[in-house]
Amino acid sequence: MAIVPLNLAKSILRVDFDADDAVLSFYLDAAQAFIERHTRRYLSPRSLIKHLRSFSSNEVTLPFPPFNSLTSITYRDTDGLTQSLTSANYILETSGAVTRVRFYGDLPDLDEDEPRVSITWSAGYAAGAVPTDLQLAVIRLAGTYYMNPEAVSMLNLMSVPFGVKAVIDAWALPTLEGEGPD
Repeated sequence: MAIVPLNLAKSILRVDFDADDAVLSFYLDAAQAFIERHTRRYLSPRSLIKHLRSFSSNEVTLPFPPFNSLTSITYRDTDGLTQSLTSANYILETSGAVTRVRFYGDLPDLDEDEPRVSITWSAGYAAGAVPTDLQLAVIRLAGTYYMNPEAVSMLNLMSVPFGVKAVIDAWALPTLEGEGPD
């Protein structure tokens, strides 16, 4: 999960021994998770799924950029079987910070007992593609956890170093209605 190599973090934080490698790795993971939650961006690739009750909305926003690829859009048909939606019935709009799926055309009927549409996609920065300032924010926050663990809470942004907070605020996306994969 770590986007920052341990040896780079140790060099920047001036840690020149190996005894605390496990602790520092843990803090790097915790710092990355904190920054991902705050910015609503995934810093490493992962697969996500969003479930819908129907095609009732013509547009669905896929949260947690950057968007990499659409894996599938599936639905339960009137016979209760899972089918793939043809690309003739949707378009991906990838301009801007978030990606949207727009449904159109003659959409299939869904199972009335268990209507379910599932959108599966890949999101997150590829290895080596995370912006440098976000990498540094992860290192600085992990360093704060490491040097003064009592002062920093995962819920307390007031104790997050100003330089880290400034960077993650700049990258943060607004909360979207219905945000989040299932």
